[in-house]
Amino acid sequence: MDFNTEVALVTGAGRGIGLAVAEKLGNLGAAVVLADQDLTGAEAGALAIEGAGGRATALAMDVRRAEDWQEVVAEAVRRYGPLSVLVNNAGFDRPGGVAKLDRCDFEAVLEVHLTSCLLGMQTVLPVFAQAGQGAIVNVSSVYAKIGGQGEAAYSAAKAGMVGLTKSAAREMARQGVRVNCVLPGLTNTPAIRAMMSEKIKAKLLAETPLRRMAQPGEIANVIAFLASSEASFVTGAAWEVSGGWNM
Repeated sequence: MDFNTEVALVTGAGRGIGLAVAEKLGNLGAAVVLADQDLTGAEAGALAIEGAGGRATALAMDVRRAEDWQEVVAEAVRRYGPLSVLVNNAGFDRPGGVAKLDRCDFEAVLEVHLTSCLLGMQTVLPVFAQAGQGAIVNVSSVYAKIGGQGEAAYSAAKAGMVGLTKSAAREMARQGVRVNCVLPGLTNTPAIRAMMSEKIKAKLLAETPLRRMAQPGEIANVIAFLASSEASFVTGAAWEVSGGWNM
């Protein structure tokens, strides 16, 4: 996979899967813009990529704001040239079951995961269409297919991302733009380590045939493939990277 002529924007790139994706694309030669509200983490990631001989910039961004999308994409183009890869990875969680989930919490999770995904695609499409090519990878979750107990908002948002991905793939294909999504299973990220109890973690691992969590780099490998010319005939796909969780 050769990304030497590519310019990539990765959201939620300050840690976890987003950081692993940024590092992977940077190591493959892409100029990478690491966007995150956590500018400290994104800056550390950019410095690591540059230290390894790559090109990277960290920018503060609230993915819920259309204005931020416009500013970050414009800055990416100004620094490196036309954007060619977008990875919609930003997200967070407010757990709760259907019966008692607060509406504000539900809408907040949808806004960060799903609405931001739409805003991102709407912002980059003119750039991609002008070039006649581009690749978008949206980071969903295996919960999009199986649901998560006590994760009503997160599951709904991630399922919405799959539908949005498929609609965008149909609409953007004639402009040379491919749109895919990945559905990770349980992944060893800072958020999981900080928030998930050992009891819940053990239950989920017992349901995973490979009997372990994914490392962020394993998810990043699949995202990089989908963003690359090696996946030139892949669009509208929802790739599970879950260790067989939903098999």
